Amino acid sequence: MGLILNDTYVQFAFGSLIILISFILLRRGKHLKLKEPPLVPYKYPIIGHTIDYYKDNKNFIKSCHKEYGEIFSLYVFGRVITLVGKELSSEVFRNHKDFNFSEATSENFPLNNFLNRPQKFFNMLPKVVQVNLSGGIKLYTERVQRQLIKSIDEMIGNGKVLEPPLKFFQFIIAKPIAATLVGEELSNDKELVKSFANAATDFIPFLAVPPVLSFIHPYLHKQLMIIMFKYLNNPFKIHRELIKKKIVSVIEKRLCEMKKTGDNYISPIDILQQYIEILHKDYTIDIDVITDYMIITIFASVHTTSNFLTFCLYELVNNPQYHEELLEEQEQLYKSNENPYYSIEQVAKLRKLDSFIKETMRVNANYVSLQHKTLSSYFTFSNGYQVPKGRIVYIRTGEIHSDKELQGQNADEFYAFRYLKKSSPVTRAEKGFLLFGLGKHMCPGRQFAINEIKVALHYLLLNYDIKKSNSEKIKPKIYGSFKFPSDEGLIFVKKECK
Repeated sequence: MGLILNDTYVQFAFGSLIILISFILLRRGKHLKLKEPPLVPYKYPIIGHTIDYYKDNKNFIKSCHKEYGEIFSLYVFGRVITLVGKELSSEVFRNHKDFNFSEATSENFPLNNFLNRPQKFFNMLPKVVQVNLSGGIKLYTERVQRQLIKSIDEMIGNGKVLEPPLKFFQFIIAKPIAATLVGEELSNDKELVKSFANAATDFIPFLAVPPVLSFIHPYLHKQLMIIMFKYLNNPFKIHRELIKKKIVSVIEKRLCEMKKTGDNYISPIDILQQYIEILHKDYTIDIDVITDYMIITIFASVHTTSNFLTFCLYELVNNPQYHEELLEEQEQLYKSNENPYYSIEQVAKLRKLDSFIKETMRVNANYVSLQHKTLSSYFTFSNGYQVPKGRIVYIRTGEIHSDKELQGQNADEFYAFRYLKKSSPVTRAEKGFLLFGLGKHMCPGRQFAINEIKVALHYLLLNYDIKKSNSEKIKPKIYGSFKFPSDEGLIFVKKECK
């Protein structure tokens, strides 16, 4: 009887604590006397909007926008979040000192903490990628094509049913990315390429732990994630150790040659070399530091690129009416080329394919994304509403991507050549297309990723008839505000040589 009573007291005390902390968090903005955006009423204490937000995110957000307007707040997993649409999103992107994307991301995915690195440890990474990868894309164009063709031939060959396709395309994309990041010699190491392919996706289930502790305070969930990462044998740590083992001898050899030859040293062309030259001191380097830089670069590149290549192939089989025109463009480029590989200028001429890729990304973007953390004591939007320091502000990307004023008629439908006459390439920053972000912190590797997707689709269209296994339209998997490629199989039939 005493044990039951004690349990009851513990449960009552714990429940009271949750209610008290939740009440304090919800009232915090009012103590600052700010004119906050309207907080949408919710049915369930403590839980707030969490169930509605994850159950049917698209329609829930749509109904909130209809009733409360351009900016409103929700109470999800123990914290108030604010959502903005097309009228105010540019203010979030434009005010870099007031909003920060990286700090918001680290709330749910604290990579710096996982790797025991200080908060701004990886700040130079975007610049390295932008200058040496996207900026030096011509240096890698032939290499990417050569490795893509090898990879497609290895994975698909004379034809195959890919099910689920994403797993295959992770490997296909990983090989040319490995060649670019660590050099072509290491890209032939199958164990290393496998790790490149799976580093991100193997870690996703680990990150998918519901943030239940956030109902008490977001800090508790973050600490749980850090503890799990440090003390459980998770996939991320396994991939990191393998990548470290593979690159250590290459790094040591290069440092030795750099020291021996001095100014006569001929630098290999890959991202690993760029990190070596930036991070080494007197021809010595902390292998763990350079490994962490490499694995973050891998994490950011393979997963997103393979995801959208897979989305493109699903839209191709879902919309066969565009197949003939797209194929004709690929054949024209192929027949006009006198060399085994294309220049970056030739790839840029695939304007129909570029529009097709952009439209695929438009309709398959997450409903809500591009979260930014408020850094200043408070921020006042142009319509007068204010958000306090620490508030996470999300962009209603799906709504912007389907807005008729921004996209034109039939904005809810897939139209492959929507951007053709607009002269609007997929890598261009626009307020109506936010997949890569906008402003100062746009995705630094977008040119490289799009070039890789284009070349892969070009080769696949020329060499395979691509079909779906049934007549039903293939739809993405949806979890809350996130979209992922379906697991439905795709059939690749090798074309006869002409």
